[in-house]
Amino acid sequence: MANQIKTFGMSRMTIGSCSDFHTKVNDCITATTPAALHITEKATAYSAASELLASIVNRERAFVATATLAEADDVRDRASGVIGQVVNAYLTSPVAEKKAAATLLDAKMSPYRGIRKHEYTKQTAETRGMLAMLDAEAEAVAALGLTEEVEAVREANAAFDTEFLKKTEEMSSRMTQSDVKSEDAVNEANALYQDIVQTVNAYAIVQPSDEINTFIASVNGLVGTYSSIAGSASKGGSASGGDTPALEPEE
Repeated sequence: MANQIKTFGMSRMTIGSCSDFHTKVNDCITATTPAALHITEKATAYSAASELLASIVNRERAFVATATLAEADDVRDRASGVIGQVVNAYLTSPVAEKKAAATLLDAKMSPYRGIRKHEYTKQTAETRGMLAMLDAEAEAVAALGLTEEVEAVREANAAFDTEFLKKTEEMSSRMTQSDVKSEDAVNEANALYQDIVQTVNAYAIVQPSDEINTFIASVNGLVGTYSSIAGSASKGGSASGGDTPALEPEE
């Protein structure tokens, strides 16, 4: 009787177990060679589907740039706060020059009060406007000794902008992954695997070889192991592929 790849209840596997199973089957295909198994084209598609499935087992949720964004935002918030506090303090200064500078800046900064509580990107744009205004009133800024604080805001805002662009690059690199539905990726890998099983089982009957028999033995070892993990039972194989339930994805 011809050797056959057994089937098992794949629907009971978690998405992680499913991915690991397909990865190991791909390793067996590589070791035997697709040509020896008569699945050259199928193996290419199956390998790609397995890699895609592996990429979504643990999707990246956090962004590397998030922490540095928060740090840059904290710096510009604190520097802006110092500017506002100093301007407010000098409104009652007995030194005429400083009081005049504070009165001027207090009026000029009125549109920017509360921007520290605004959404990140809105605050970035508003801070640019505030910096342009402060640059135009550089004499008053210098009179109150705030030149360094203004530069600190400028540097922090620029740093925030840079880190924000890095975050958008991270987001862009994840778009393909995030657009993939787990169920679709699982079903695609399973379907391609079953197609390969059907082909290999058929050749095991009509054109058996040592390579095919060795491959079948290796895959059946995996089937036995993963069926135990899934709490399923392996069944005798057939050229038609046998038990092919869709896997229930687990996020």
